[in-house]
Amino acid sequence: MTAHPEQQVSTLLPELTDPPRVLLVDDETAILFAYHRLIERMGLAADCCETLEEAIQLIATRTYCAVIADMRLAGSDTTAGLDLLRFIRSRQPCTKVIIWTGYGTRESEAAILALGDVYYFEKPVLPSIILDILTQLTQP
Repeated sequence: MTAHPEQQVSTLLPELTDPPRVLLVDDETAILFAYHRLIERMGLAADCCETLEEAIQLIATRTYCAVIADMRLAGSDTTAGLDLLRFIRSRQPCTKVIIWTGYGTRESEAAILALGDVYYFEKPVLPSIILDILTQLTQP
């Protein structure tokens, strides 16, 4: 039995109407919790994880309009954010990336910015700044 064209279109509609998705990567659960709520209030979907490995798995299976990540994650060296950014560039080059850190150096900032089209912030970052960037990124 063949499907009618309108049935085929209706199976695609959920994908077309899903809100843009943001990935949050930070080893501080309070930050994940707070930003998850703020991002969902904007009408965006949000996934959260605490490790580089979890982030890589999610990026390999989902498409994100933006990734917000800490430069340094528990259980990893100080280059976790840089490693994550390289992976994102190889898999989802159009995804916008926001890197924040509480342990920034000029060298780490230069390495991040050299990979192009990245927002880089020293913690603490005002939530309004991050939300403004997300608003700009998700407007048609």
